Amino acid sequence: MRAGTLNKRVTFNEPLHSIDASGGLVEAWGDDLTVWGGFRPERGREQQENGRLQASVSGILRVRSSSETRAIGEHWRVLIDGEDYSIQSITNPDQRNRELEIIVTRGGLD
Repeated sequence: MRAGTLNKRVTFNEPLHSIDASGGLVEAWGDDLTVWGGFRPERGREQQENGRLQASVSGILRVRSSSETRAIGEHWRVLIDGEDYSIQSITNPDQRNRELEIIVTRGGLD
């Protein structure tokens, strides 16, 4: 992976769960890991849902593989250019632990 392709600072957030005063489950996000990544949007879509138009953007995020990035789970989210993306899948495309390829989606079509 060439360093020049990693041109964005991305922050991965793990969901944190706690119980509020009334006994309900509260989900918050913690800033867990910030690394350099390369993001390539793949496609945008629109879909009618409950009478409203919902837009979605999917793409591929590549980051260097490390013990920290390999701990990221599909239940996490990632901030790219200040936008929240949900993680759909994480793969190790070369099977040599050099990089991770993460499919992400932002918008109403998770």
